[in-house]
Amino acid sequence: MLTEDAKESRLFKEVDELLTGLSLKTVEAVDSVNQGTHHMRVVVYKEGNEVNTDDLAAVYNIIYPRYSVIFGDRNLELEVSSPGLQRSFKDVIEFSIFKGKLVRAYSVSFSSYITGKIESADDSSVTLSECQIEDSGEKRGVMTLLYSDIAKAKLEYRWEA
Repeated sequence: MLTEDAKESRLFKEVDELLTGLSLKTVEAVDSVNQGTHHMRVVVYKEGNEVNTDDLAAVYNIIYPRYSVIFGDRNLELEVSSPGLQRSFKDVIEFSIFKGKLVRAYSVSFSSYITGKIESADDSSVTLSECQIEDSGEKRGVMTLLYSDIAKAKLEYRWEA
């Protein structure tokens, strides 16, 4: 099931604020400590364009100095990446981040994957357009799925037109 942790995460909010000047959105910001080393992973998205290496370097250069001071005595390993073409969603906030993108979500009530373009997302549901219910092949114009009905979801990429 998808989580709703990003809205409550202090780290996610801080990183997202740091990246607004770069016209980037934070998709994921998580950290952990393992054997004295602080591991931090940040995934960023640029609306309308693909994230390039210059964007990733800029994010790294903003985040690394700040958090190496904040975490103080620990070594910091920072990984900055793009979401990729077929990112598996981890949090419901990703539906609003990827508005306009094609998504493939498993609906518990339909017992099938539903593919469609994200039109809008709010606190409880996502609205998809140009939908197709995969098992039945049924096509629908617009569907609204509750987050509680979605077992898993990921970005869908059409390799061939």
